[in-house]
Amino acid sequence: MTYQIADQRNPFMGLNNQICKNPVYWCRLHRIWLSEEDVTRKACKFKMDFDLFGTHKCGNLEKKS
Repeated sequence: MTYQIADQRNPFMGLNNQICKNPVYWCRLHRIWLSEEDVTRKACKFKMDFDLFGTHKCGNLEKKS
């Protein structure tokens, strides 16, 4: 299965090749839009550190302005 990215044809492409209904965050790595529920489900705001003691926000996640 080829995953699509947000481009001129599909400007609000989200997870699983579906259009994102409420785009709030942009993922620079995967080039897709994410809603607040998607970010919570994928744990983008609370990625584990390498030492497994703390958490950090994914560096590729940008909030829509």
